[in-house]
Amino acid sequence: MIKQDTFVSVVLVSENQAEKLTDYISRLEPYLKGLYSDYEIVVIDQNSSDNTEELLDSTLSNYQSIRYIKLAQTVSSDVALAAGIENSIGDFVININLELDPVSLIDRFISDGKAGNDIIIGVSESTTSTTYKFIRNISDKLIHSIGYTLPANSTGSFCLSRRAVNAITESGRFYCKLHMRIANIGYNIKPISYDLTSRCENKRIINGVKETIHHMIFNSTKPLRWMSMLGVFGSFMAFVFACYSLIVNIINDNVTAGWTTTILFMSFLFAILFTMLAFFGEYLSRLLNDRSEHKEYNVVFEKNSSVMLENNRHNVIFSSLIDDKNLTKTRRDK
Repeated sequence: MIKQDTFVSVVLVSENQAEKLTDYISRLEPYLKGLYSDYEIVVIDQNSSDNTEELLDSTLSNYQSIRYIKLAQTVSSDVALAAGIENSIGDFVININLELDPVSLIDRFISDGKAGNDIIIGVSESTTSTTYKFIRNISDKLIHSIGYTLPANSTGSFCLSRRAVNAITESGRFYCKLHMRIANIGYNIKPISYDLTSRCENKRIINGVKETIHHMIFNSTKPLRWMSMLGVFGSFMAFVFACYSLIVNIINDNVTAGWTTTILFMSFLFAILFTMLAFFGEYLSRLLNDRSEHKEYNVVFEKNSSVMLENNRHNVIFSSLIDDKNLTKTRRDK
């Protein structure tokens, strides 16, 4: 089989998954070596507390083209993934889940990428429960309302062309808006449906709700507008209640009349007030975060494979001119 002349970068984000990580690499590296002339496996370690570092040392001595990057602290999944994207140099950058995705998914990603799709998103119909699926459908509709246009039921695995990576990362601080950038940079997006290698573990609905709120707050000002409208509605209801109280006082001189209604309505107004304050607090946190100059992640150290590349491969050419057109390895000579 003739190897494809395409540089492929595969990003694996791991946190306390030492055995699963080394097992996946033992299948992934031979697969990449058999298909591509140039490749790299970028491992982002979320400051794991297990024996990931020790097991990776032996893996680096047995397999080539592996880069092991250990972060100084555990960060959000978006930031960890951003660290992998920023440190990847391939023509195509692929993020896959080492627990759920088959290695054969990579070639499908690359094939569609070469066909002219700059962004390929993995999707799957596998769900944990009917309740989770129902909540996720609501979440998808809320996120789509702020312009998030990635396909529904995405697994989090994707493939980006080099120009898509450059477009996403060119403006600097993109960590909290990574998936929104992917959805809205304007390049072709193609979903790929596939079966997961194992059933997803039960996901907590509360985590999905937190993720939805995170995406909405950090990617759009629409929730702020919604809270403003809610405040206007609360003010209108307060006016209606004031009119009601005035009418009651005119008709009935009994001061205790409507006491229960007053307590209930005041509780309702306070609920709206504190909901608004919560959103305002999130937005203030966002502003402070954007104005700060600290880095989102820090690398403790980086290790590379000690295995040499094939002896017959040289980084030297004898002629500066070739007969074939340079397709930039992604067939974008249009």
